[in-house]
Amino acid sequence: MASEQGRLCSLLIREHFGEVVEKVSNTLHWGPKTLPLIVSSSQLPLSKVKQALAVLIKYGFVTYERGKLPTVAEYTLKLTKVTLMVRYPRYILLIKEHVDEESSFLLEELLQCGFDTATNVILRVSKRVTEEGRQMEFDLPHLTDKFHMLVQMQYLMRCPHPTDPDAAAIEVPVLGVTEAELFLPPDLNIKYLSLRNQGMVADDPGDLGIYWRINYDRFHQDIRDDLIVAAVERRFDANAAQLMNELLRLTYLRTDAWAPQSNAVPVVEVKDSISKLTKNAYLAQYLDQYLKILEESTGFVTKVESSSGMMEVNMSKAIEILTCNAIDNNVDQRFGAKAARIFRLVRAKKYMEQDQIQQLAMIPDKEAKQLTYKLLQENFLQMQELRKPTVSTGPNKTYFLFHVDLPQVARMVLDTCYKAMANSLTRRSHEKNENIRLIEKKERIEAIADSMREQGTDEQQIQELVDDWLTPPERSLLESVEAMIRKMNLAELQIDDTVFLLQLFTYYQSAIIRIKAK
Repeated sequence: MASEQGRLCSLLIREHFGEVVEKVSNTLHWGPKTLPLIVSSSQLPLSKVKQALAVLIKYGFVTYERGKLPTVAEYTLKLTKVTLMVRYPRYILLIKEHVDEESSFLLEELLQCGFDTATNVILRVSKRVTEEGRQMEFDLPHLTDKFHMLVQMQYLMRCPHPTDPDAAAIEVPVLGVTEAELFLPPDLNIKYLSLRNQGMVADDPGDLGIYWRINYDRFHQDIRDDLIVAAVERRFDANAAQLMNELLRLTYLRTDAWAPQSNAVPVVEVKDSISKLTKNAYLAQYLDQYLKILEESTGFVTKVESSSGMMEVNMSKAIEILTCNAIDNNVDQRFGAKAARIFRLVRAKKYMEQDQIQQLAMIPDKEAKQLTYKLLQENFLQMQELRKPTVSTGPNKTYFLFHVDLPQVARMVLDTCYKAMANSLTRRSHEKNENIRLIEKKERIEAIADSMREQGTDEQQIQELVDDWLTPPERSLLESVEAMIRKMNLAELQIDDTVFLLQLFTYYQSAIIRIKAK
C-alpha cells in the first residue's frame, strides 16, 4: 500500500507546494531521516531543504523528534495526513452545514495556512469579508465568538509547544500540550484586536505564541456519524435515521467517541430525549418497534443481555457491514453480479468447497469455477488446503476450502483506491498542462470583464467583447476541458468516501485486536 499511497502523496504535494517540496517529501517515504540524509538524498541545497521542511511541518505532514543524540532531529512523513488534503472541502462543507457560514470561513483560513494564532486568522477573515462587502455580518466580536465556539466544539485544538523552555538551545525541542490546554479558548482583547485590524500598532491581544490547528478526529467523528445515519435512512426512513442520530449523541455522554462498542444506554432515556428534544411524537410512540428493526435488520444496535431496557451501539459492527457492502459493489462492478454473489456467499458461510459454491450460488459448474478462480487470482478469495487424517494416499487425501480474509481484502481495495485517486490527479494535471494557454486566456478575459463591471460597463457590451476574444472552437474546447476537470474532481471526492470507510474499518479491526490482547 505504501507505494500507491506514496505516489498519491507526491502528486498532492507537487500540486499544492511545488516540485522542491515534493522532492524533500519523497526522500521521507521510506522512514525517518536526519537533515544531512535528506539533503544528500534529494540533492537540493541546504537552504531549500530547510524551507521545504518548514512548509511540511507547518501543515502537519512532517513531524520531528530527537534521534539517538539530543542535538539531532529525525523527520518523519505522515502519509495519511497528506492524503487528507483531498478531504479539506468536505471539512469546510461540514462546518457550514453543522455550524454556520462564518465558522466555515475561519476553518478555511486555518486550513490554508496550516496553523496560526487566533488573532491572525480572525483578522484575515475580517479583511476578506470586508473586501466582499459583508463587513457588518462579520465584525470582530462576532468572529471571535465563532472562533471560541469552534474550540469549544473541539473542531480546533492547540498546537503543541516546547515542554521544557529551559532546555539547551542546541537540543531538539520536545513538543507537547496538556489536556487542560488542548481545548481552552483564547482570551482575546477586542480593543487591541480592533486596533490591529485598523493597521495601528497595538499590544498583544492575548494569544501571543498560542497556535491553533484543526482536530481531524472531531471531523472524522461527524463524517462517520453522518455515514451511519445516512445508511439507516436509505434502509428505512427519516424516523429511523433520527433515532440512530439520537442514540449516537447519547452514547457520547458515557462512552469514548472512538470505542468499538458503546456503553449501555437506557431505552427510557432515549424515549425522553426523543420526546423533549426532537418532539417527534410518531417516533416516540413506535420507539420499541424502531429499536427492534435496527437491532434485527442492521446489527448497528444490540440489546444488553442482562437487561431488556438497555441498548448498545456497536460501532465496529456498523462499519464492518458498510465496508462489506462497499466491497461487494466493487466486486460487482469489476467482475459482474454472479461473481459478487459468489463473494457474498463465501463471506457469509466462512469456509466453502467448490461444489458447495456451485450448488448454493445456483450458477453453472463451469462458470462458477471460472468466477471463483478469477476472484482467487485477484485475491478477493483465499484458499486453504486441509488434509484428511483417515486417508494416507491418493487424490482424496486433501481438499480445498475457499474463504474471505476481509481485513486483507479491505487493505487491497484501499490500495486500489489510492491508485485510482493518483490516476485521477495525473489525468487532471495533464488536461490543465495541455490546455494551459487557453485556460490562462480565459482567466485574463474574466479579469478584464470584472474590471469593466466595476467601471459600470453594460453587461451586453462585456459579453460581446468576451465573444470576440474567444472563438467558437476555443470555447468548445474550453468547455470540454472544464467538464473533464470537474469530472476528475468529483471522482476524487467519491473515491475518498470509500477510502474513509476502509480506513475506519482498519482502525476498528486494530482496536478490537488491542482490546483482546489486553
